[in-house]
Amino acid sequence: MPNDAIIYSGPYEIRRLRRRRDQRVQEYIFQRSKRTSNPPLNCTMCRITKLVLYLIVFFVVLGLFTAGMAFLVIHFRVPAEKPGERKMPGLCTAPGYFVGDVKHILWSASRSKELGAFRRQMSRLVKPFGMDGDTRMLPCNLDDSWGYTSGKPCILMKLTQALDFEAVTYNDGITLPDEAPDELYDYIVQLATENRLNRIWVACEVTAPENLTVSIDYVPFRYFDADALFTRGNVFLNVSSENESGEIMENPGLRRLIGVQFTNLPNNLDIFIRCQVWAKNIPLDVGSAKFMMHVTAPVSATTESDYLDGLES
Repeated sequence: MPNDAIIYSGPYEIRRLRRRRDQRVQEYIFQRSKRTSNPPLNCTMCRITKLVLYLIVFFVVLGLFTAGMAFLVIHFRVPAEKPGERKMPGLCTAPGYFVGDVKHILWSASRSKELGAFRRQMSRLVKPFGMDGDTRMLPCNLDDSWGYTSGKPCILMKLTQALDFEAVTYNDGITLPDEAPDELYDYIVQLATENRLNRIWVACEVTAPENLTVSIDYVPFRYFDADALFTRGNVFLNVSSENESGEIMENPGLRRLIGVQFTNLPNNLDIFIRCQVWAKNIPLDVGSAKFMMHVTAPVSATTESDYLDGLES
């Protein structure tokens, strides 16, 4: 047989060498299986006791850490309860949404979705007072859209409840601080002496752009009647023959609500407005509100000749 016809089958091994090689492979597999195996633990009483102690220590440490964090938050972040201290009122307004400390009111008479959101916000503020609230704010809502479709938009302003708070009012123009607007001073001076008492004055003014002729009206008045304003209910004498008891209850919250109506607002222009509540013991930082009003209207198309005529004029 020629050598080219022989098929090579690998190196020759005797049985003894092959058996040793197989033993080493089996031993290696066995040792590797011992390193990677995870045999079940023996559930002895000692092991169970250690596990229970570890769990108890873990939950005790976790409870101490949680209690410490809660103490730090309550002590440094949450103001202390002072039920005997009288709280001062704040100022709540509608509609709009806050961008920083300025409330933006953007609308267009043709966008029903925006007007619907405004109606819901303002109706939510008036709804707790029932028909009395709707009647009080009727001059602001003659178009059933709070003036936003008729060019006379309204802003609702409400003093928040502060039980037993007694406002110290400015009863004459001389006592007004220097920061008060001159227009408010002129308004108070024109009133009779009896019409200046116990009234928290409201003043709104256009801050930008300057020299803008915007008419501002207050509904129903430009003040909050401070007489027993922050009580749960006021009792007044009713002299009508229909009421046998002679007493009627008034919701004082109704007198904490007024409207500010604007007219002659220019279209497509950002108008910044600041409203302030003036009382001696109500700080301006809690009794002030800033607004940015912008009414969008379609702009008529202009031709080149109109543009040139505008430049010549």
